Amino acid sequence: MPIEIREFAPEDHTAVVDLWRATPGVAVRDVDAPAPITAYLARNPGMSFVAVADGAIVGAVLCGTDGRRGYLHHLAVHPKYRRQGIGRRLAERSLHALVNLGIDKCHLMVLTDNPDAREFWSHLGWQTRPDIQLMSYTNSGVATA
Repeated sequence: MPIEIREFAPEDHTAVVDLWRATPGVAVRDVDAPAPITAYLARNPGMSFVAVADGAIVGAVLCGTDGRRGYLHHLAVHPKYRRQGIGRRLAERSLHALVNLGIDKCHLMVLTDNPDAREFWSHLGWQTRPDIQLMSYTNSGVATA
C-alpha cells in the first residue's frame, strides 16, 4: 500500500497525538495541546509532516527552527508500518525544508530510556553529543497557550 507524506496540518492534531501517546518513548506534554501545536506549525510552515496510509496517519514529525538551527520533535511511526523507510522519509522531508531555509544543522532530543530511538537515529547518521546537557525551565506564571 502506498504511503503518502504530506504537510502536518492543524486538523491532524488528534490523530497525531494519539499516535504519539501510543508510541513508547514519546512523551506527550501540555505543550502538545492543539493551540501550541497549531502555533508551532504556523511559525514553521512546510517543515512538519505526516505519513498517511489508507486514510490514516501512521507517522508524524514536528520540525521547526530558531533561525540558526533546526529541531526535530516527536518523530513516530505506528509499529505496523515500521521498517519501511517511513521514519527516514519523514526526517528527510523536514531536513530538506531546513536546508531550503539555509539551515544545515539540526538537533533532536531522545529520552534516555528509549534505546530504539537512539538506534534509529544512529542508523541515519545522527550522533550523540556528550558535550552538552539539556536543561529546562518552566515559568509557571505564564500561560502555556
